[in-house]
Amino acid sequence: MDDRNTNTKEKILSATIELYGVKGDITVREICDRAGVNVASISYYFGSKDNLLIEVERHYSRLLLDIQRDIIMDKSRAPREKLKDWAEALMKFVLKYPALIMLVANLVLQDQSYSPEIIDKFLGSVETKENIEKILYSLTNIKDEEMLNFKYMQLFSGVIGPIIFQVIPNIRDTDRVFIDLRDERERARYIEDLVETILNR
Repeated sequence: MDDRNTNTKEKILSATIELYGVKGDITVREICDRAGVNVASISYYFGSKDNLLIEVERHYSRLLLDIQRDIIMDKSRAPREKLKDWAEALMKFVLKYPALIMLVANLVLQDQSYSPEIIDKFLGSVETKENIEKILYSLTNIKDEEMLNFKYMQLFSGVIGPIIFQVIPNIRDTDRVFIDLRDERERARYIEDLVETILNR
């Protein structure tokens, strides 16, 4: 696919995730207007709106996986910084694309056989889990595999939980959040405390 086609496809994907975050039920016309492309582009690149929504989920899930992997595998980062940067990147990504959570839920509700890429390649990633546990081991010297698993689950839950608290009020149009993760300083303080608490045996 040449650069022009890639650019058009990316415009459509970007417009779709933005609109989905605003109103959920979107039309092909609305997507094309936002992307600045003609309606035939949806059929040309994706075949149908349903296929487009699946491709949006796959595209942004892969993007998230790549971001996380780049941080975890970066040899220039110190282990402690990897954990903090990993948590920060995950929080920033979901805050930027909150519609991804809604989209995954709706795709599964529409087709229970659908296997979301975000679950297969990110949430259920054995590779990510093992790499995070290696980092935790390097910082704590905990050899007990069960305890390392607990530490990983605490870290992962400590990152995902607040994101859900932040995203759900935005979806339901309320302001009931415990901390404002959009505030970079507040988010950084939370991540610092989370990582240090988990590393403290």
